[in-house]
Amino acid sequence: MRSSANRPASRVALALALTVAAGLGASGCRDDAPVHDRPTRTDLISRAGAPLTLIGPTPGVGRRAPDAVLHDGALKPVRLSSLKGTLLVLSVVPSIDTRVCEAQTHHMSDAIATMPPGTTVVTISRDLPFAQGRFAEEAMTKTMMLSDYKEREFGQAFGLEVAETGLLARSVWVIAADGTIVYRELVADQTQEPDYAALTAAIAAATPR
Repeated sequence: MRSSANRPASRVALALALTVAAGLGASGCRDDAPVHDRPTRTDLISRAGAPLTLIGPTPGVGRRAPDAVLHDGALKPVRLSSLKGTLLVLSVVPSIDTRVCEAQTHHMSDAIATMPPGTTVVTISRDLPFAQGRFAEEAMTKTMMLSDYKEREFGQAFGLEVAETGLLARSVWVIAADGTIVYRELVADQTQEPDYAALTAAIAAATPR
């Protein structure tokens, strides 16, 4: 007859096994494993001379733009791929509540008038959608505002997560109508605004003749 002394230990072992299994996906890996396994770089961006850790990989020019779910001011999900078919300009900022991010968003909003008709300009941050909406209303900006606050898919897919802050790295992107990345600037010093002249030239070059 099997001793009952080992039953509590067996139950604990079973509970632990079930807990571990619950944390594993169908592939047998933890759901967050891809995040932790992604490469990191400290030679791409900095803040006032102090290196920042960018969790990548970050797709380059010529690659297909990754898809991701973001959220609008009404908390409705918006797939980035749903904007495919137009020339898409992404203005990514750490937080609209900072001076440089505010200036960048104002500049991008004002620049819409000079862009080819049909160009879609999106400001993306991890601010809450409510904060984005309040900013857009008070500042009267014209860019679409989308937030990566919930699933955080955009930062992960584009390799723009900053390890030290959990926010997105300041960057600008131009994506052609077919979904190909044709321009990318990861702003080297995150306290500075993007190179708007280079961005304007890239938009012009990507415009169908």
